[in-house]
Amino acid sequence: MGFYEELSKYYDVIFPAGEEQICFLKEVLGIPPKAVLDIACGTGGYSLELAKLGYSVTAADLDAEMLRRLSDKVREEGLPIRLIQANMLDLESSLSDKYNLAFCIGNSIVHLDNLSQIKDFLVSVKKLLHNDGGLVIQIINFDRILLRDIRNLPAIEDKKLGLTFERNYQYDRQKNIIYFKTKLSVDNAVYENEIPLYPLLQDELVDAVMSAGFKKIKLFGDFSGNEFDKYNSFMLVLWAR
Repeated sequence: MGFYEELSKYYDVIFPAGEEQICFLKEVLGIPPKAVLDIACGTGGYSLELAKLGYSVTAADLDAEMLRRLSDKVREEGLPIRLIQANMLDLESSLSDKYNLAFCIGNSIVHLDNLSQIKDFLVSVKKLLHNDGGLVIQIINFDRILLRDIRNLPAIEDKKLGLTFERNYQYDRQKNIIYFKTKLSVDNAVYENEIPLYPLLQDELVDAVMSAGFKKIKLFGDFSGNEFDKYNSFMLVLWAR
């Protein structure tokens, strides 16, 4: 069984849909019905919560097993969520609708290979939005990671399940790549994975979003709306229109 197939079983435990995130998305969306595109949705916690609130949701992910689990929940709860299996770079060719908001949270955008791909992704998303449509991006604050030479993130644990999810970083300065090493320990088994991440910095993200055609940009250090500090904030949340 592949790492992500195993991870999908526990995705909702490791990455639950947080109340702060839902409140933030509701605030930038406004009163439903509005059309929402959840990019790299995983097992769809945010899509489900927004659909329950009356928003029209399209959920997209590359991983078939993540979408299968979301499909089961959509069917069980009778929610009208459209599911799309697609690479982030192929969304424009996979979708013909226009959206009031697109969001890509959970550090997903940095799984693209380089800054050029990230720029292409942002341009394609802009084309999928209404003229006044918005974009929310959330990533780890890589300025802090590199400035402070941070090698790991706090482990995620669920003692009832006997689950531990460890996350470690190894930065290759010459290639400008972070190797993200994860280890899932559960049911007396251990699953390990390593993937390269592009360490997207604040200035690079802002410049790329502006180049894609967005005019108004706000940065936050979390989904509670606290000010972003590149030296200390754990995450970077961007809202653009």
